[in-house]
Amino acid sequence: MNKKINLFKFIKYIFINVFFLFNILFLFGCSSDQKLDFKDSVNVFENRNTLTYVEESKKQNSELDVPINNLNILNSKAYNLTNSALNFPLEKQWEVDTKQSLDSSTPLLSEPIFILSKIYLINSNGSLLKIDSQGGKILWEKELFENLENSILGAPAISGKYNDQNDVTIFLHTGNDELLSIDGSSGEVNWKKKYKLPFRGGITFFKDRLFLSDYEGNFFSINSNNGEIIWSVTLGTDYSSVYTNARPIVAKNKIIVPGTGGSFFVLSLKTGEVIWTENISSNSQLPKIFHLGDIVANPVYYEGILYLVSQSGFMSAFDIETKEKLWALPIGGLETPVLSGKTIFVNGNMGSFVAINRLTGNIIWKKKYESYANSNSYFSDETIAIYKGPVLVDSKLLFSDHYGMIKVLDANSGTELESFSIGRLALAPIPVNKKVFFLRTDGKLLAYE
Repeated sequence: MNKKINLFKFIKYIFINVFFLFNILFLFGCSSDQKLDFKDSVNVFENRNTLTYVEESKKQNSELDVPINNLNILNSKAYNLTNSALNFPLEKQWEVDTKQSLDSSTPLLSEPIFILSKIYLINSNGSLLKIDSQGGKILWEKELFENLENSILGAPAISGKYNDQNDVTIFLHTGNDELLSIDGSSGEVNWKKKYKLPFRGGITFFKDRLFLSDYEGNFFSINSNNGEIIWSVTLGTDYSSVYTNARPIVAKNKIIVPGTGGSFFVLSLKTGEVIWTENISSNSQLPKIFHLGDIVANPVYYEGILYLVSQSGFMSAFDIETKEKLWALPIGGLETPVLSGKTIFVNGNMGSFVAINRLTGNIIWKKKYESYANSNSYFSDETIAIYKGPVLVDSKLLFSDHYGMIKVLDANSGTELESFSIGRLALAPIPVNKKVFFLRTDGKLLAYE
């Protein structure tokens, strides 16, 4: 066995050195009086876009929608198209322990949902909690999964619905291969289905259908009444993909599915047929093996335009019907953008924070925060600074830094208006029903209004 391993290493060594020698000969093998002819060559590396700013007269006007009140959030990040109603200054109302925390075995926490003044949250230990959003009381807790030791495969995901009789149904998975429907009143199981592979990412409920993906890149339309698969399509996956809470979104009889390697897919809502697909990684013109830019932020759709951010460093806007790329910027990120009126706000990589005219791609304002935490501490390891958010409330932007400070910015100028300490967040702030909720890394859920 050792002889085979050594032989393999020897062959690999010879191959690498021959390849290296070939490249050296190619680059330097021409004599001094010879010149390489590049007139018909093609640049396979995508040119990086430059940032173009709006006119000076418009830099202080983000042209936002008027604030409105979100009463229910059936799918995660469903508030990211809303300038949510909220009154400042904020005061803490209550705090409750959701019995979970971020650690090496739990890299992500699930987004809660809000239905009829109740909070439904699936924690990383496999329990579903129902919490009164007014007072913070846990109404019941149901252990749905036993021996759920970690969420290394993926974070739990939850979605929900309610009808005219105010009957609530909750749908969830824990990053494994089971999908459940739960009665929102009693917490009893309506149905439970086991599938071939673990699920990856969030769940989207839409008109009695559930949409979600598994770890092999299979995408499913599932009947929410019984868990039966209506149709499925294989979209493929990169095995270097990262943890994600991103979910598909529905727009104009189409489903937008965020994929791995910077790819996304636009599918027929009825059949699952791929209508078109594109890649927004920084290596989008190279073969797929070089794509390392998973889309871990939710896609955003508004008035015919689809907005996507990849983690590798690009953001793009597409016409959903014509597939035309309207603009692209060298701004990547992990957090879902927030859009209102004519502006989309992006929490970018390495401490960048940008307000963009959503129609032109021109920058309204740009802020730069520190890229690394502990950079000034001699005895601490330097780590990348992580920022959660933003959300838009009362025409102001809220997001948190890695020290647990909530920053409040003027949406028109990016000017910091105030900040307050709340502790390190596991998720972006969640505005609903004239409150804003914060889920910390220690599992504590806090309500402010």
